[in-house]
Amino acid sequence: MPTKNKPQKSYTVCLVDGEHYLANLQESLATIAEIYNVRYLIFIGGTEKIGTPADVKKALPYPVFFANKEQGPDCRKLEEILRKHPVELVLDLSDEPIMDYLTRFEVACRILHQGIVYRGSDFEFRPLQFKKILTKPSLAIWGTGKRIGKTALGGMVGRVLKQCGLKPAIITLSRGGPTKPIIVRGDQIKIDMDYLLNIDAQGMHASSDCFEDALTARVATFGCRRCGGGFAGKAMVTVLERGARMAEKAPYVQSVILEGSGATIPEIKTDKVILVMDMTQPEAILQGYMTPLRILYADLIILTMCENFLTDQKKINRVIQRIRQINAAIPIATTVLRPFPLEPIRGKKVFLACTAPQEALPFLKKYLEKTYGCRVEGISNHLSVRPILLRELRGLKNTDLMLTELKAAAIAVAAKEAKKKGLNTVLMDNHMVVVKKGGNVPDLKKTIAQLLKK
Repeated sequence: MPTKNKPQKSYTVCLVDGEHYLANLQESLATIAEIYNVRYLIFIGGTEKIGTPADVKKALPYPVFFANKEQGPDCRKLEEILRKHPVELVLDLSDEPIMDYLTRFEVACRILHQGIVYRGSDFEFRPLQFKKILTKPSLAIWGTGKRIGKTALGGMVGRVLKQCGLKPAIITLSRGGPTKPIIVRGDQIKIDMDYLLNIDAQGMHASSDCFEDALTARVATFGCRRCGGGFAGKAMVTVLERGARMAEKAPYVQSVILEGSGATIPEIKTDKVILVMDMTQPEAILQGYMTPLRILYADLIILTMCENFLTDQKKINRVIQRIRQINAAIPIATTVLRPFPLEPIRGKKVFLACTAPQEALPFLKKYLEKTYGCRVEGISNHLSVRPILLRELRGLKNTDLMLTELKAAAIAVAAKEAKKKGLNTVLMDNHMVVVKKGGNVPDLKKTIAQLLKK
């Protein structure tokens, strides 16, 4: 009978390999059983120090399931076993070479996807806890990093759902968000430069995602703050739950879009998940670490920055192949971003302020001039680096207006500097355009609209 007030041991499964002698595993499991409630074992590979699978089953004191390929763990089989035989904790007794660093991260993703804690000798990963708050049709936008097109997609999804008659609201999660959730009625108010400068004068971050989404989608937005982010995307501190409850209660909201921040995930349960992956990121990030976990949760994947001058087709192919290994049937869209001024700029001499990569600047200049009939006299891609931005804004003297994305220091620095020089500021959206680069989604708007169809 358990001692009074003694905590109950979590149901545990241990990962074991054939790089340990069976006698070692026997003795180690006896020690572990004093602390953990071991229910069964999963053998994940290695043959150096064992005999046959029958020998393993006979020698070890718990039921043994096998999730191994010739060279190591079979991650699909591992997840299948955990799904059929639920536990609360996976304890890892394996080691190199069967479990190298990259493999261990994929194993971690599979375990976390089942909502199970994963613990090793010097680490522990805990699964995300998605709160069930929303009863309205809902969709989340996740990402693998910062400045990869999530907010551009948020505006696009808002416009698509509005066209479908779903009266959407966007809940943003950003480091520059307000202390308490705020509501921006982009569907009712005029969001222009005077409005944003007034927001800045009140001490708020006027380029926060909630203002950008309200401007570009013309829907209600709920701005929320977060601080910190973990491997799997969990925020350390956030007011997101309060924002979600506000949207759930709002009578003018019929559907909800939850927009992540950087690689941080909005930890609220939604009907569908769109994952945005930036093709300029290192392949180690796109294929490893906790990206497989995000891929496992996703219902649609959008690869952004698929420009010839930013990436190459071989890299795109490798990433798509990796996605297919993890989530075989998922739709994948390959896309580029195109600047879209929100006011006419034809015939104007323009200074462009943006966050685009340096390699994209010659293309942006040519595209804006050809498409919108302006003349780009100066460019800064340092909206997020204020000292450099201030230096580069000296080029404003030869222009008619400032053209800027609503990000980073767009209002606090760029628009203010333009105003000092008597220049107007025109805001710019980024539209996501599908390109034929190996994806299987020809019509992104149609695909997004179908996600929330019953």
